[in-house]
Amino acid sequence: MTGQEPATSFGAAVGAYERGRPGYAPEHVTWLLDGVQGRVLDLAAGSGKLTRAVQGLGFDVVAVDPDEKMLSRVEDAETLIGTAESIPLPDASVAAVTVGQAWHWFDPAAAGAELARVLEPGGRLGLIWNIRDARHPFVAALAEAMGPSPAEAMIDADDVGPVPGFSDFERRRFDAVRWITPDAVEALVTSRSHWIVAPPVIQAQVLTAVRELVATHPHSAGRRMFEFAMYTACYRADALT
Repeated sequence: MTGQEPATSFGAAVGAYERGRPGYAPEHVTWLLDGVQGRVLDLAAGSGKLTRAVQGLGFDVVAVDPDEKMLSRVEDAETLIGTAESIPLPDASVAAVTVGQAWHWFDPAAAGAELARVLEPGGRLGLIWNIRDARHPFVAALAEAMGPSPAEAMIDADDVGPVPGFSDFERRRFDAVRWITPDAVEALVTSRSHWIVAPPVIQAQVLTAVRELVATHPHSAGRRMFEFAMYTACYRADALT
């Protein structure tokens, strides 16, 4: 192992994260924040992909993440170092909290109490993940080469929530197709914590398998860009007090 903790390993691959990870569609974020008025905390903001989407809807956003290297990519928003269990904001200071690709790293009980503290009464919690759609043969083969995903396992098991102090989650799934290049596929692979914290020999084996797949699979072979099937899983709940 590299000695890095998986949940805080992404700064070592922030460039790959920006190139390889998809952004968030405005309509998906609009659903998360429907009815919200006020400042939004983007928690575990990383390089700011969800921060930018929330800002694009006209919200004032503060981005919080434990990794300074990731936050260095966030522009035009206040950034603070912090975690879900220790948020550096005053009580009742935000109208909503968004979490992109990260809730599976949190302790729901500890995070729920801290989120309830910083949220205004009745404030919104919105969770969102971009997920590989393994119903597609190429995506299924890529998932096998890349290795397991804790987020996908949680979503597939419908194991999100409940969060103490919040209403039951409303759920919404949006199917999508992303056009992707071979370089972006490699960036997607090397931006995942499972790969970042693996020993170099395992990293090399995974990259070799992924490159072989892209070069030979009928869906991707010889193509500069090709479709990548995915879906976005969205969850929203409101603080009870």
